[in-house]
Amino acid sequence: MKKFSALAASLLLSLTLAACGGGGSNDSGSTSASNTTSSARSSATATSSGSSLAASSAATSSSSLADSSSSATSSTASSSATTGGVTIHMLGDSTMTIYTEDRRPQMGWGEKMPMFFNSSVTVKNWALGGRSSRSFYNEATRWPAILPLINAGDYVIIQFAHNDQKYGSDYAVYGTYAFCSDGSGDGEACTGAVDALDSSAQKNEHSYYQYLKKYVSEIKAKGAYPILMSPIVRKYFSGSSITAEGQHNVAIKGTETYARGDYPAAMKAVATKYGVPFVDLTAETKTIVESYGDTAATANLYIAADSTHPQVLFATLIAKKAVEGMKSLNILTPYMVDVSSLVASPSSLAWSTRYVNVASTKSITLSAFDLAPATGTVTATSPSSAFELSLDQTTWSNAVTVDYTNAAFTKTLYVRFTPTAVQDYSGNISFSQAGSSLGTVAVSGSGVAAGAGVDSYATWFTAGTSVTAVTDGLVTASDVLASDLTATTSKVIAVDGQDTTVARYSVNTWASRDEGKYLEFAVKPSGAFSVSAISAYLTTSGGSTVVADMDYSTDKVSWTKLNSTTLAFSKDAMTKLEYSTTIQVAATGTLYLRIYPWNTSGSATTTGKSLGLYGVKIFGKVSQ
Repeated sequence: MKKFSALAASLLLSLTLAACGGGGSNDSGSTSASNTTSSARSSATATSSGSSLAASSAATSSSSLADSSSSATSSTASSSATTGGVTIHMLGDSTMTIYTEDRRPQMGWGEKMPMFFNSSVTVKNWALGGRSSRSFYNEATRWPAILPLINAGDYVIIQFAHNDQKYGSDYAVYGTYAFCSDGSGDGEACTGAVDALDSSAQKNEHSYYQYLKKYVSEIKAKGAYPILMSPIVRKYFSGSSITAEGQHNVAIKGTETYARGDYPAAMKAVATKYGVPFVDLTAETKTIVESYGDTAATANLYIAADSTHPQVLFATLIAKKAVEGMKSLNILTPYMVDVSSLVASPSSLAWSTRYVNVASTKSITLSAFDLAPATGTVTATSPSSAFELSLDQTTWSNAVTVDYTNAAFTKTLYVRFTPTAVQDYSGNISFSQAGSSLGTVAVSGSGVAAGAGVDSYATWFTAGTSVTAVTDGLVTASDVLASDLTATTSKVIAVDGQDTTVARYSVNTWASRDEGKYLEFAVKPSGAFSVSAISAYLTTSGGSTVVADMDYSTDKVSWTKLNSTTLAFSKDAMTKLEYSTTIQVAATGTLYLRIYPWNTSGSATTTGKSLGLYGVKIFGKVSQ
């Protein structure tokens, strides 16, 4: 097995900024600050600034700061100062934030930072989707609430730019120019005078350079240590190379007069001017993505929905480069640890109860990096015949091998649990390469006799626009039926604070409920089905006037409305609707759910309005 040793690695990260540019999609990033003892600080000197530093990364992202925690440890910034630990805060957007397991394979690279450090390091990931350097600084639950939590000796990683490139109606809240909206490349001089595009603000209020300067100044005033990390590239290829736009060197947006400019160059200029460590993740990720090429990068590095957000493997590789960059600056080196070259997500699988001799399948996303040799195989072995493995859900066995090239891979491993007795089952799936262990994934489940209830569900729209259901337990489900509704382009919208690609259906011309226009979801159990909950995330998109009803039936003749009043939403703000039910579905029956949308301001000429959906779910217990 080949491991990445963040402590012993001798590779230095090049800090010379390559010519880079910016993209135009609405993404987000995150950063972190950390806290260290005086002895740790004295041993970590940043060669680029001459200041004494120590840094680590963050792993908590929530709209509620009071609930934030670290995936490395759960200690707070204040407690780490008294116990000799180090706290790293991460500030950024959706490319860095934390995602829940149901969002996989999407992962923010900040989620992977804690794995490169020992337990003395606390990573606090404040990054949140859709934020720019401007909006993050001004939003009440972001920088104004985070700054008081930063202590002397903490470290703060700062990475923005994706959402700074927003324009049009979004410019006032999010938009910045790399240096200045007057077209100049002098960030220091970008002060005074009213901004050309936002008459309510001064020029410096729409300057990326000026916001980075504010973060740096305020962090230093707390006695903490800022670290600037440039944004990861977007997968914008021209031939075999990432374009300038993909590198955040951004041209004119819409009808604006001046090009937005080179955001990584602006960040490097701030770092140079104010003696702040700088890690060029734009250049590093450009190298990674180009080494894969467009097709392989689409399959292995970025989520299917866009060219911005990382999958698990890419998130790991980005965090690895961030740590290597800090090591090259002698930042927090004593706290770095060996990291296995294989990462599994989730890190464990639990089936709760399942009927004896009835199979149930779950999946794991495997991501490996720095494997040696560069071409070879990784073997996965199950702990017992109760847990079978497959790469295609067709051939099942107790051991499977994954072929890889390029010293890395991302692969879905399917695990089928079939209890053969009324008992508990547990063990570890083990992974090995060239005879060496790469780690394990814990698996567990319980066999129960027929007659007991088994947790079962069907859920739709959990993978962008896919209409195919994901099921678990003893149910099957049909694809979504769209009756006289047309799917439109998907959109990235925050779901529980996490940027998520959601499906949308056009709802334009009808101003009241139309019985012929609906989305239908059908689930069929293999036994008596006691449905205890029906839920969905819904929103109005393209305007604030799309509303809906949710009805259910067991015979498609008699329908019952779940909502007592018409469902209304805020534009592009996903609302979770959850109804507790006591619906009984016979073993030979089917439960149907319909969502009826309409546009309260609809007319024959209305366009651009839609209903957004994510995670429509029917849950209960099936008994035989």
